Amino acid sequence: MKSNILILLCVYGGVLSASCQQPAAMPSSYVAGNASVAYVDRWLPLGNPAAIGRAKDISLGIIYENRYITKELSTKSINLSIPTAYINTGVSLSHFGYSEYNEMIVAATAGRKFGQKLLLGVDIVYYMVSVADTHKRRGTLTAQVGTQIDLSDNLSVALRLLNPVMSKISSEDTDKHLPTILSVGAMYRIRDEVIWLVEIDKETQSPIRWATGFEYALVKELVVRLGAYGYRDFRPTLGAGLRFDRWQFDISSDYNTVLGFSLLGGVGYKL
Repeated sequence: MKSNILILLCVYGGVLSASCQQPAAMPSSYVAGNASVAYVDRWLPLGNPAAIGRAKDISLGIIYENRYITKELSTKSINLSIPTAYINTGVSLSHFGYSEYNEMIVAATAGRKFGQKLLLGVDIVYYMVSVADTHKRRGTLTAQVGTQIDLSDNLSVALRLLNPVMSKISSEDTDKHLPTILSVGAMYRIRDEVIWLVEIDKETQSPIRWATGFEYALVKELVVRLGAYGYRDFRPTLGAGLRFDRWQFDISSDYNTVLGFSLLGGVGYKL
């Protein structure tokens, strides 16, 4: 069983690199098509840090992602955002893996809105890796910066840069490079109930990854999401969200033709 999991981890690592995605300990998002860089309705932990500048309430969130219906490839995260009069702040903790191999991220986020159109944000990220054979945990410090610009009431553009300092973990038993990824995207509000999201990601050593999706609010309490992303493959995504006063519930799924389904669920509460 362990050998099968390790093989799957290697396969998953290849998919992760080929599709230009971020480290496994950074959870995916429930946003349609996973095109979240320009998403403005909510701050997503370890997503675009500029989005936290829009926060108006203290919020607590939990996300659980199960990749390919395999518990050993699950990511668990918890996050807290706190708005203030001068700057909005947040903290996130995320864990991926199992006893033989796991990754952990601890991040502090700060963001602010400048005027009516510009938002800037930054994550300070500590990334750790643990492999059972070495009985050691190695880590490195990196950062993530982002911006969102509201060009009009209906159109926003965004940019995010992960690991601009090109940090890596290097020791006698571990040699792991963190990806440096530039993400650009846009969100267009077609009408009050419908938004369209697009995103392009470029990792320094990988080809471009694309993502797009639509979010449709059927009623005030219910939204449905449909999208897709990929590089050499095509991965459809489907999801939904419920809003009840201070509570928020989200679920999403995507499909890989080789490895199967991945599921993500999230719960948020405004204090």
